[in-house]
Amino acid sequence: MTINKFVAAGLAALAFSTLAPAHAALLVSSDSAAGNIVTDYSAAGAVSFDLELVNFTGTTLNFVLQEADIGGPLSLSAMVLNLSGMSFPQFTFGLQGIRFAAPGTVTAFTQDLSVNSSFYNAAITFANGEPAEFQFGNPTVVDGRSDWLLDTSGMRAGDTFSIVAEVPEPSTVALMLPLLLGGLMVARRRQG
Repeated sequence: MTINKFVAAGLAALAFSTLAPAHAALLVSSDSAAGNIVTDYSAAGAVSFDLELVNFTGTTLNFVLQEADIGGPLSLSAMVLNLSGMSFPQFTFGLQGIRFAAPGTVTAFTQDLSVNSSFYNAAITFANGEPAEFQFGNPTVVDGRSDWLLDTSGMRAGDTFSIVAEVPEPSTVALMLPLLLGGLMVARRRQG
């Protein structure tokens, strides 16, 4: 009987492991003082989440790298849904403990936008303020769009990083714009 139980337990464990996908870039916490909602869809080699903005306070998402994330860039995509009832003129993603390897696309469904990015920040400016939602990267897997890439070189499984998502205050935007432009100029000089 014990052999039958052992075999049954082994088969159950095998079935469970094939049904539950390997989860990498594990979201360990999200900090939003005002109740913004984060739904995590991350998988091996990819960070993906929905961020539902109930209000415009910043939200910090804390991740732990897993073995499947190491050895190449990590893709990043997010759907940002504005549930506040007010539009916002800008949105930023800031990185701590990791940096962007390459920019991807940003798509708004109602208007034009511009994106300024450096190794550690991506600032999105909307022509008329964003009342609804936008996609950072390609969370819905649409042809012609691409995810942003995160650089994992020099990192190991167990290392942590954070993504800070926020609608900046107008004074913060005025201070951050020169820093972003300076970062772009340095990056272009290195390429040329």
